Amino acid sequence: MDLDLKDRTYLVTAASRGLGFSVAKSLVSEGAHVIICGRNEESLKTASSSLGELAEYYVADVSKKEDVQSLVQKIATNIVVLDGLFVNAGGPPPGTFSNLTDDDWKKAFYLTLMSAVWLTRETRLLLKMSDSASILYSTSISVKQPIDNLLLSNAIRPAVIGMMRTLATELAPDYIRVNAICPGYIQTERVNELLAASDSAEDNITAGIPLKRIGKPEEFGPVATFLLSPISSYIHGSLLLVDGGLYQGMM
Repeated sequence: MDLDLKDRTYLVTAASRGLGFSVAKSLVSEGAHVIICGRNEESLKTASSSLGELAEYYVADVSKKEDVQSLVQKIATNIVVLDGLFVNAGGPPPGTFSNLTDDDWKKAFYLTLMSAVWLTRETRLLLKMSDSASILYSTSISVKQPIDNLLLSNAIRPAVIGMMRTLATELAPDYIRVNAICPGYIQTERVNELLAASDSAEDNITAGIPLKRIGKPEEFGPVATFLLSPISSYIHGSLLLVDGGLYQGMM
């Protein structure tokens, strides 16, 4: 299937590794020009090099407003049209209510919610210039089903979904589609950290997944690419789970 991505440009944040990198890699494989960002320049160099000539990078911490503004200003000096934005950030640290501090909550708020707010606000004008603009927010299955020891994610990520649903109405006049993708357990560095918590962690997790395994990054990136592409032009205000069947609720 031709996803109509050739000669289109996408910004993928927190993309030097993990899910962000899997999305950037999939977009490039379809002929799109991809701009990636992250906090570590060496990691970005390695990622950009492996993606090839269709990729470029900028150093930016999306949990900082000034970094997001600077990032988009730099992008705007080189392009006038942005076709899509994949909003991604490293997840908040694990923890329970009794051991999380006010500082933990504040950092998670800026990392998880405000990064999405700032990226959406700053790229809106560039996206309006596209004939098929889309924003895809990467969240987590925790917006549907709380995960033990991930209180910050459980509490703050649903706010991104609330914003996305509202923007589905507010950005429609600009012809900017918005959707969210919610991974379950995908084999990334973050999930590996959770699995390292105990010898039985992986068995306990996979026992609850109907497919009986943890997902691979290459099973996530193409799904996100489809949702960002013009092919999904009538998918708007939706939330898609990529979790191997882990969530079994009716809604």
